[in-house]
Amino acid sequence: MRIPRMTRIILVPDNEQGAREYSLSRRLALTLLLIGILVIAAVAVLLASFVSRQNALARMHRLEKELEEANARVAMVGDLQQELDASRRLQEKLLRMLGVTELPEGAADSLGTLSAAEPVPGGSGGSVRSVLQAAATQALPPEPGLWPAAGRVTREFEKGNPVQGIRPHQGIDIAGPLDTPVLAVAPGTVTRAGADDYLGNYVEIQHGLGYLTVYGHLARAAVKAGDRVQGGQVIAYMGKSGQASATHLHFEIWRDGEPVDPRRYLSGEPPPQ
Repeated sequence: MRIPRMTRIILVPDNEQGAREYSLSRRLALTLLLIGILVIAAVAVLLASFVSRQNALARMHRLEKELEEANARVAMVGDLQQELDASRRLQEKLLRMLGVTELPEGAADSLGTLSAAEPVPGGSGGSVRSVLQAAATQALPPEPGLWPAAGRVTREFEKGNPVQGIRPHQGIDIAGPLDTPVLAVAPGTVTRAGADDYLGNYVEIQHGLGYLTVYGHLARAAVKAGDRVQGGQVIAYMGKSGQASATHLHFEIWRDGEPVDPRRYLSGEPPPQ
């Protein structure tokens, strides 16, 4: 469309009196048209920006709400896990106090899966369930809570870091004089007693419920494989056999095939010599 060189605009009132006439040059008309287009474009951009911002705010509020709900679920799961761990520890204490070293198959996490008709070993004919319910009201000592030897800890448990070249140390070392008595920290059955290139003379005890303890660098063992031992019973004597430069006991606790820090189960420090 070609714009004329001059554009005349005539404004006529309703009574057709006092009509007014305006003249616009082509340049002015083009300028006004361009300004109009720019204003319309600016309004469209502002409107689109406003709509986009409102949508972003709505999404942000929705994500914040979802994050709060997720945090609440995580906190709930954490609380449930703590309760489950506490229940399992209580279960283990009760079973150990009763002399039960193994749970029936499928009963790893629930006292309710124990058979109500299962007799307690050495008991008076009552069921495991009934005796556990009665024992739950009694005060329980820490378990195992018994240090394997007197002396002082000279090296702690270390997970190690193969990337950094740090070798793991899967137990703690307790130094003491030669022939210091070594005690079983809990009831169990001796599964192995022999000699190892690193540990030297050692004793391994299976306690049930996934627990295993290892006692190394012994001068000599006082038990043999298959022996049933009680907590606090002397099972060996401290030495420096194997790869040991000084007399000490290397003590490990394993849970479900994984080494764990013995300090999670032993409170305080070992008794002094």
